[in-house]
Amino acid sequence: MRNKKIIYSFSVLFLLISTNEIYSQNQTKKDTIKVDLDQKKDRNVMLNAANSTGPRDVNIGLPASVGGTTILENGLPVVYHYWPELPTKAWRSDVMINRSGLFDLGQTFINIGDVGFSLNTYDNLGTDKLQGKVNLESNHFGLMRGSTNVSGPINNKGLKYSAGAYLSFDPGTFKPSEIDRYYADKTQLYKIALTQDYKYTGGEGSVSVLYKYVNVKNLTYNYSPFIYGKDGDVSEISGFKIGRKSYHERSGKITLMDAFTGNLVEKDILDDYGTESHTVDLLGNNKFNNGFHLNYMVRYHSSKVGIYIPIMAGVSTALPGEYVYADTGEAYLGNNAQGVLVLATKRTPVKSITGTVELGKKIGNHDLKVGINEWHYKVDKYTTETAMYFQEVAPNPRKLKQLGGSSNASTNGEFNLNGGLEYHNGNENKFALYILDKWNIIDKLELNLGGRIEYQALRGDYLDREKKPGLQIIDENYKENINKDWVNQSYMLSTVYKMTKRFGFLGEVNYNEQAGHLEYYNIGVNPNIKKSKIPAAGLGVYFNHPLASIVSKATYITRDEYRSTVNFSNPNNPGEVRRKTTNYDIETIGWTTDIVSSPIKNFQLHFLITLQSPKYKNFVGEVDFADGSISKYDFTDKYVTGISKVLLEIDPSYVWKDLRIWASARYFSKQYANRPNTVYFASRWETFAGLEYKINKNLSFSSTVINLFNQRGAKGDMGDADLILTSEEAKKKEGTILSGTYIRPFTVEFSLKYSF
Repeated sequence: MRNKKIIYSFSVLFLLISTNEIYSQNQTKKDTIKVDLDQKKDRNVMLNAANSTGPRDVNIGLPASVGGTTILENGLPVVYHYWPELPTKAWRSDVMINRSGLFDLGQTFINIGDVGFSLNTYDNLGTDKLQGKVNLESNHFGLMRGSTNVSGPINNKGLKYSAGAYLSFDPGTFKPSEIDRYYADKTQLYKIALTQDYKYTGGEGSVSVLYKYVNVKNLTYNYSPFIYGKDGDVSEISGFKIGRKSYHERSGKITLMDAFTGNLVEKDILDDYGTESHTVDLLGNNKFNNGFHLNYMVRYHSSKVGIYIPIMAGVSTALPGEYVYADTGEAYLGNNAQGVLVLATKRTPVKSITGTVELGKKIGNHDLKVGINEWHYKVDKYTTETAMYFQEVAPNPRKLKQLGGSSNASTNGEFNLNGGLEYHNGNENKFALYILDKWNIIDKLELNLGGRIEYQALRGDYLDREKKPGLQIIDENYKENINKDWVNQSYMLSTVYKMTKRFGFLGEVNYNEQAGHLEYYNIGVNPNIKKSKIPAAGLGVYFNHPLASIVSKATYITRDEYRSTVNFSNPNNPGEVRRKTTNYDIETIGWTTDIVSSPIKNFQLHFLITLQSPKYKNFVGEVDFADGSISKYDFTDKYVTGISKVLLEIDPSYVWKDLRIWASARYFSKQYANRPNTVYFASRWETFAGLEYKINKNLSFSSTVINLFNQRGAKGDMGDADLILTSEEAKKKEGTILSGTYIRPFTVEFSLKYSF
């Protein structure tokens, strides 16, 4: 669950190239090169084939977290940690955001102590003149999404305001039977800000207060059954169009055992697992006459977080008389039954206070910045109740009840209630000091350096289920204390050497340490957390020319003590799933070449190719199941699931007067769908195209097509396949039904923007 969508990135190249800062596209500066450590533009980061509510993963060669790309707002992460509150539960790309940029791998290491690229967005906090924006979006499936912002002065003494709203009602791409029509996204977001500008004898500055309210309900985990074929191809089951038919159990209800009372309760999978949050930011900027600048950001965030995750456990053959429909008791005559593992997190109170203070100044050839983070997080009795059930393999499936099944089953067919019960409680604290320096040593050589030292502490308790296997409720007698402390270090160094006016070298060395989080204790065993060490390096060359600019770079990154929860399906009984915390390392090497070309006026072509080889290391263990069987595994030197060895990205665009036409195509070569590398998905394309037309100075229209050729696009991994250990076993899967995730089907989106 904590580990999905893994592919390799082009590291710092993606950012440097996509901003036109490493390339001189301006003909008046064609013989110069400028490289800036400041944030880079977020080109195409919101062009996402998986969903329409958050940024795509900017991959670094390590498994992306469930949270995906780290998102910051006004300089602070929108949530302290992605679990249990995913960033898109507290943030959306609304029109009150007036600028954005990306932190690369090294900048993310130093500024926030996280791993990966991070998207930083800044809100409009007030303007000196009245301004307004409205953005209306729709698609041919019936999406209704709107965002608005108005800002202006309150008086002539520097007091100003900004207010915005974002509403989303997304019916998705299929119609569930009895689940809310807007299951894909039902979101309300409101913001209001006040800013006071001021001047004083020693300088000038501003102070702002921002309040944000967010309410989100959606089903973000969508699966589809398909026929797994030779060479990794998938084909649709008769009557089941991937992405156009619902595979959520039709009632939208689930029976669970309350983890605090032991009573059986019925829950709505959408309404009972939404997330509601309140956020208050205090933001200040000061420029002193002596050249120093002081910025501070303080955030209070309070939320109640719910999560509903169905995991496809495995498809098994349905024997005659084995199953009946749970709602009517009539015999099920189908040939297959899908096992489903449900993880349902109660609405959990989560609170955090995070703050950053930065002091900087340019001194000679140095541009220095020193910062302090103090981030405190508290979660109140995080609890995930679990259950399993069977459903028919059909559109809008009905729940099945297995005759002679578990005595632990509910009357509606759910069984193994709280067999995977999760619980933790407590708080986390991070205190960090960091420093960044952009040093122009000579005209031809620039260094960007940074360092961070961070103290991290965990305090709380968890449920030790090893002391009482099969524990189904939160029992005070089986709680154990959490008391952990670490000191984490991060370093970065990147350099550009301009050998000639057109040619030069790029290099970088980064290092980061990450300890654990309270969520590591969810599974009910002591995780014995050790710090992960993440070194990374890159070396490349660039060449600038009026017709084309090229950067080519080799990269390396590795991480030890990687942890994720893996759902192992019993090879003898696909309906049984054992959740197990695994510990392993990952090592990645890659080579990326990126080209930006403007062969004719108003036309630009971006082309990128990445070759990569991310592999598991020290990934050995065993799983024991209820029937007494034990499965041993060794995934060492296997390729990371969901990753392609070859990536291509092609982005042409053309501007004619007020019309811009563009396209984007991303190629992913074969991806392994299980950790033994015996099951895989064939290569695929993710395609986009669009146009933008400026009707007048205030009004513009745009349209985007996602999945232009309507590829079926099975992707990700298959949780029921990790113990298919040999190619002979995998061949037996050819022609059988498996389940997995997929990219969005063909979608046409429309947008109308008005500003004044």
